[in-house]
Amino acid sequence: MELDRKEFVDRQKRQLMMDGSIADALKYVKYKIAILSGKGGVGKTAATVNLAAALKNMGLRVGIFDADLHGPSVPKMLGIKQEAKLDGAFWLNPVTTRSGIKALSVALFWPGDMTPVMWRGQTKSRTIRQLLSAAKWGALDFLLVDLPPGTGDEPIAILKSIPDLDGVVIVTTPQEVSTLVCSKAINASRTLGAKVLGLIENMSSYTCGCGDTVYLFGKDKGKQLAKMMEIPFLGSIPIDPLFSEAADTGVPVVDLHQGSLTARAFVEIAETLAKQLPPKVVAEAPPEAASAPCPGSGCHHPHHPRHGDAAAHSHHHPPAGMTIITGK
Repeated sequence: MELDRKEFVDRQKRQLMMDGSIADALKYVKYKIAILSGKGGVGKTAATVNLAAALKNMGLRVGIFDADLHGPSVPKMLGIKQEAKLDGAFWLNPVTTRSGIKALSVALFWPGDMTPVMWRGQTKSRTIRQLLSAAKWGALDFLLVDLPPGTGDEPIAILKSIPDLDGVVIVTTPQEVSTLVCSKAINASRTLGAKVLGLIENMSSYTCGCGDTVYLFGKDKGKQLAKMMEIPFLGSIPIDPLFSEAADTGVPVVDLHQGSLTARAFVEIAETLAKQLPPKVVAEAPPEAASAPCPGSGCHHPHHPRHGDAAAHSHHHPPAGMTIITGK
């Protein structure tokens, strides 16, 4: 019994040390927002990437932490073609895209796109906290955390580990099955003490070339869910082939097709989100050493091969000194 007690105390001490390290790593970040969905396939990562691009175009400093360990897609959607690297013995430098967005994902040091992450619950939670504590973000106005769908280990680890989390943005589609599951995500966020900043409805409608608008999955379902759950409705994103094209190209649609309906919708949502947050002052970060941005990322460069092409993609591996637990 005494041994069990000692193990428990040691575990608590390690957790307190890790929490302190996370707070230290994020002390220069003004607003920290998690992006969550109840189910997969609603376009949560694409929403995260384009919100980040819209905020960056407003002159703000933005980073994205990809907390989806099993299906990390942020590097692909940002066109990132290089690895994250250690700075010294502990700090991990996020990759900076050509447009200036900083990003960190397990995909940036994993051995190839085809290699699955097969980790259990506690391993995933420890890895997320380790990455949070090691990331050298520097000064940021916004850190967006792209969570995997559902309310499992990774979302719980993020919502419980990030100090002074400003809130959660929920992404849904109009189908009843999605809105129903998203209501669970809203309640889970509240249970964990996270403020729900609002809801985005993706795939809300389709406007054809003739100008007619069709609501393929139902009209105003997102607005109805937001009203029922008493949370702000941030806006709707239409169905747009340009949205998918931009994601495959590795450039946010906000940058690649600035005049499109989808780009304008994300800009409006980003402006609404930024306006509703209260003023905040954080510690001033020391000057950052100049570093070259990731080649080909964040901009449209047709002469560069895409992220998924074999010629452009090297086999990533965990950087030396970074202890990622890959066992049981």
